[in-house]
Amino acid sequence: MHEPKVIVELKKIATQFGENIVHKDLDLQILEGERVALVGGSGTGKSVLLSEIAMLREPDSGEIELFGEPITQMSGRQLLAQRQKIGMMFQQGALFSSLTVLENIMLPIREHQRVKGELLKDLAMLKLRLTGLPEHSAHLYPQSLSGGMLKRAAVAELWLWIRLYCFWMSLQQG
Repeated sequence: MHEPKVIVELKKIATQFGENIVHKDLDLQILEGERVALVGGSGTGKSVLLSEIAMLREPDSGEIELFGEPITQMSGRQLLAQRQKIGMMFQQGALFSSLTVLENIMLPIREHQRVKGELLKDLAMLKLRLTGLPEHSAHLYPQSLSGGMLKRAAVAELWLWIRLYCFWMSLQQG
């Protein structure tokens, strides 16, 4: 039996906003195959911590390692490669309001994988159907979707990437 790999390791993470200390000397290790839930009341730092793990913000101090590599020592290109291994679904879906659902789903693949034309559209529509959204929702804008539809659209965008690991910002998602 092989030893599971460490996917995420946090060492002595500290985060604060003004006088408000959110994290102090926080240590966490997540192994490959584990499912971890961050549970706590509103404003206790769950989303902040996930944003730090996903490299969207830096903690005030401490070290974060992803896949065995400290992110503070990575170049921009290395950070991008790490970001492409993970997906993040935010509490409100985080879709661009000026783009249709279909355009939101296609955007990351167009930007990072350079897939174009009908193949991109067909792939995005497949992902849309897999989430259970009706096909006509592809041409709607996020603000015209119900809460459940918005979450499904965000899942479709997340699935379009072939992600190794996904972080969810709410237990009601997915």
